[in-house]
Amino acid sequence: MDFLTRSKPSGQPQSSGPAPYRVLFVCLGNICRSPAAEMVFCQALEQAGLQGRISCDSCGTAAYHVGQQPDRRMLAALKRAGVPYNGHRGRQFCRADFGRFDLIIPQDEENRGDILSLALNDAQAAKVQPMSRWFGPRSAYAEVPDPYYGPDSGFDEVVELLQDAVARLLQELKGKIGA
Repeated sequence: MDFLTRSKPSGQPQSSGPAPYRVLFVCLGNICRSPAAEMVFCQALEQAGLQGRISCDSCGTAAYHVGQQPDRRMLAALKRAGVPYNGHRGRQFCRADFGRFDLIIPQDEENRGDILSLALNDAQAAKVQPMSRWFGPRSAYAEVPDPYYGPDSGFDEVVELLQDAVARLLQELKGKIGA
């Protein structure tokens, strides 16, 4: 199964139109990188007028910050970049997310491995694509760095990296959904 194949989330009522293509961003604690990717992507969807055609969420592989808001430093970096806070609260990845999302994007290789270890089949594993897949050709990064233990400037760097990657991701998805 091609990872960009659209699937109807299980348990969802059938509607007259196509189900939105659903994207899930994942990091470790769901307070820095993945909620930033979610908010940057939501802003890009709104600017492209694609809110009803593509939707997104984020979560963490660990339960450290379930129910918490994103890190204040990440929220400040997003605000400096003009990205609005969407009310996100941390949650943990679960196996059911394979059925709820069409594309699952871990921010680094450790989290990618954790998610793949939960996949029950090749179709689920094919949905897991690293965020680095959408980095620009001149990117200095192999994955989205975790800014949590570094200086505040690291949060700004992550937001900038995500804005660039999300623009490439959205262009690819627009082609796949016929937008």
